[in-house]
Amino acid sequence: MHHRDPFPGGHHRPDARRSGPVPPSRGKDRRRRGPRPSFYYTSAGTLLVVGGSVVATALSGPGLDRDARTTSATSESVVPAAADTYVVREMPGEGFGDAGKITASLWPDWHTEAYVAFDVPQGTPRITRARVEFTFERPRNRPRQVELRTVTGSWTETGTSWRNRPATGPVVATAATGDDKISFDVGSIVNGPGRYAFAVINRNDSSAASLHSRETGHGGPRLVLSTRPGESPAPSASPTRTPEASGSALPQPGPEPTWRAPRPAAPPETPPGDGKTLCGISLNLKPGETFQQALGRLDGKYGGLETVRLFYRGVPPAWPGNPDTGSRPPIISFKLAPEEVLAGEHDEAMTRWFATAPRDRDVYWVYYHEPEDNIAAGEFTAADYRAAWRHLRALADKAGNSRLHATLVLMSWDLDPLSKRDWRDYYPGRDVIQVLGWDTYNLGWKKGRYDSPATMYDRVVAVSAKEKLPFGIAETGSYLVGDDKGDQRADWLRATNAYLKKHGALWVSYFDLDWETGDFRLLDAPSRNAWKELC
Repeated sequence: MHHRDPFPGGHHRPDARRSGPVPPSRGKDRRRRGPRPSFYYTSAGTLLVVGGSVVATALSGPGLDRDARTTSATSESVVPAAADTYVVREMPGEGFGDAGKITASLWPDWHTEAYVAFDVPQGTPRITRARVEFTFERPRNRPRQVELRTVTGSWTETGTSWRNRPATGPVVATAATGDDKISFDVGSIVNGPGRYAFAVINRNDSSAASLHSRETGHGGPRLVLSTRPGESPAPSASPTRTPEASGSALPQPGPEPTWRAPRPAAPPETPPGDGKTLCGISLNLKPGETFQQALGRLDGKYGGLETVRLFYRGVPPAWPGNPDTGSRPPIISFKLAPEEVLAGEHDEAMTRWFATAPRDRDVYWVYYHEPEDNIAAGEFTAADYRAAWRHLRALADKAGNSRLHATLVLMSWDLDPLSKRDWRDYYPGRDVIQVLGWDTYNLGWKKGRYDSPATMYDRVVAVSAKEKLPFGIAETGSYLVGDDKGDQRADWLRATNAYLKKHGALWVSYFDLDWETGDFRLLDAPSRNAWKELC
């Protein structure tokens, strides 16, 4: 399915409340002062750990000869894992049941799943609570969340590989990964003697849930049971053990990657920017104007722009571009449907565009800015969006041009808890993105005020710094608020620019357009002069 034109003329309409793209209104009534509200053990059951999720199933199995170890005089006891292993998609015929770890990893070139089984002994009193615990083997690249799943089919510790791995069932529990241990409530599954198997699944890109296995002798998987002494266990079927397959020693896999491929062909010689916050404008055309004429008009209006935000609906025009921005570093947004990018439909054109880009200035290229609402509407998935980003970055790296900077532009609204969004859902990773761009609008207009720069940009600065990436403001703006004739907005613009300079923004680009939600243009002399001072 080909993606519809995301925005007529290459632009989107910002929503000042959310700083998000909203399709233009086609009706006669136009709102001028604000936006519209808008993861194999026995066939009976197995534990599988895959991609950060764990699956559990009660297995019929014999030989419950592994005694539970009482941890205290209370009714809590610990059952260590009877078997665990993991498999690697890229090594489909091999298994790693004797490894010191089990992993659930999700990298472009490295996918693993983990499996674990526990034998609850006969004679165990009635189980009132049960949880599965794992300990991380290393702290790096942990996923945000891990799933525990049920599995179907049989598996053995020494005979399981990716090729013969069992299927997984529904999610039993999920757990966040903030601590060195993760715990899953499996009380709904573990209810008496028998074998229980689970799968751990990780669905977070660029991450690895690397957990201690039972072979380490410490920190291995364990099933913690709370029992009621004196009460008989719930009835259970007579267990029959599934025999383990014998197997020769298998080679150990190499270390898991630290970052997702592809990596940059060459690190940038210098970071982007020269320490100065550049003044820019989103280019808009008047009727009958060419791109070059519009740029000339805006240069005159603001005393010479230092950067320009450009929007294109498809592959951006061949260099020197339209318009030709001269020696200034441009911020170039283009929108291509992720499915088309992943199918390679634009490889030839984009490879040529990257290869011929200038090498004497920074070029900030932005793939599909503000994808949040498109993803929410089901036009494409966040996973496809991130994968398309990675595909394009690989094409850009072929050019060997250290002045090309992959720039992700999102709504700063994503950083507000009220949005109920996580900006990382759209973030393909620090190995792909080199600059973070944010679209941030004055949300205080409805209350008759200009929000302070700290209110608008503190989260942007904090998130960018935590990610250790430079940042810029790709769009910002405000209507005239209340009865303001421009003086108050001018003061707000000066305060905004001072704040962004202080915090090292690469650039700040004003959205100088008359848009469906209202007029952002700096038509009054005080506002226009305030922006001209920055330029």
